[in-house]
Amino acid sequence: MAEDETGTDARTAAPAAGARASGESDRALVVLDMTLDRFRGPAAVVGAPSIVRFVAGELRYFRERGRMVIFAGTERGGVFIQELTPRSDDLCLTKPAPSAFFRTTLDAGLRRRGVRRVTLVGLETHTSVLLTAADAYSLGYEVVVPDPCVCAGNADAHAHALALLRTHWTGVWADAGRRADPPADLPVG
Repeated sequence: MAEDETGTDARTAAPAAGARASGESDRALVVLDMTLDRFRGPAAVVGAPSIVRFVAGELRYFRERGRMVIFAGTERGGVFIQELTPRSDDLCLTKPAPSAFFRTTLDAGLRRRGVRRVTLVGLETHTSVLLTAADAYSLGYEVVVPDPCVCAGNADAHAHALALLRTHWTGVWADAGRRADPPADLPVG
């Protein structure tokens, strides 16, 4: 992580607000809470290992295209799992609350890079993913939440959060970037 003394990623400080360097993308990947404590011990999330390969695939996709990658975790979470190790050019944030936007430099960093669309992956669907998506949407970002890249320890909470993303928040995307039609079997409202 290359942060200056203010906690801002030095890499994001170069371009003017809303400007992108030549070849830069307006898309970014946010990896949420994929830390060791969420894979073992009392805070472990059942099902978390099943999404690692999908999250790693998204990570590879974004890196191959030179797109911005952000890792966000809690102070207690500590180290990200080995399969998803941040690189020196990735932005790493410590978040004090479930949303990666709450009291962090995420919005400022994204805006400096001209990012308009964020893809959210990680843990847990009904907390960090949902609240980060809500804040991103409120701040004017397009949001992508690929189903195979998120999970929660509670299957009902996971399904409910995905239903909220699909049916109640127009402009918040799911299913790997395609605007999802609400499933016929899910209640609306």
